[in-house]
Amino acid sequence: MVATLLAALTLGIAPQTLSLNPTDDIWVYPHASDPEKDGYLRCWGAEGQAVAPDPDEGDEFSYSYLKFDLGKLPKTFTLKSAKLILWHVPDPGWDFGVSKENPVQVRGVGSTFAEKNWEYDISRTLFPDKAKEAVFGAMSSPKPEAGKPILFELDLLKGPADFAKFLKSSCEKPDRVLGLALTSTMNPSEFGQKSVYKFYSKDWEKADLRPVLKLLVE
Repeated sequence: MVATLLAALTLGIAPQTLSLNPTDDIWVYPHASDPEKDGYLRCWGAEGQAVAPDPDEGDEFSYSYLKFDLGKLPKTFTLKSAKLILWHVPDPGWDFGVSKENPVQVRGVGSTFAEKNWEYDISRTLFPDKAKEAVFGAMSSPKPEAGKPILFELDLLKGPADFAKFLKSSCEKPDRVLGLALTSTMNPSEFGQKSVYKFYSKDWEKADLRPVLKLLVE
């Protein structure tokens, strides 16, 4: 076993875990606040859909976009595990059953957005694929504890969409950046105004509650 590990180190293929925080994250909604200062990411859907059928008529929907710098990834690697770690605010406005039926989803999105020049109209040309097959991974809430943030660990290799392929194509771009979108079918018009997912963003004051993309590669 030691000999195998030494050989792996010699060849430069020892497994390593990279924990990446977003460089930019944005709540995509017409009435969202300044993304450079907003401590939260939110998402919800409408009429049983997570992504608006027509981007020009998506005002009832809300997504959140996260962008990650992949510069620390090796030029060549094999992806063994990929998780997006999010923390939800305590005491959510939805109950466990609603979350089970309407999990939070992770989809790919273009990475040309930035907090400093964000305008909502950009989302009319930069939006996630609405197909159910475009989801990398989805998760409903674990049972919440009163007064405590809720940990979501979304397995991006769960599918049906191929995250490993998406990651590879993102690494092949000149800027080596990756864009992800949080979506959900949870509908506040149906379940109550507070029935939305609300996660801490990269701008939250406590670093241990900020989003993390955790990649195990070799």
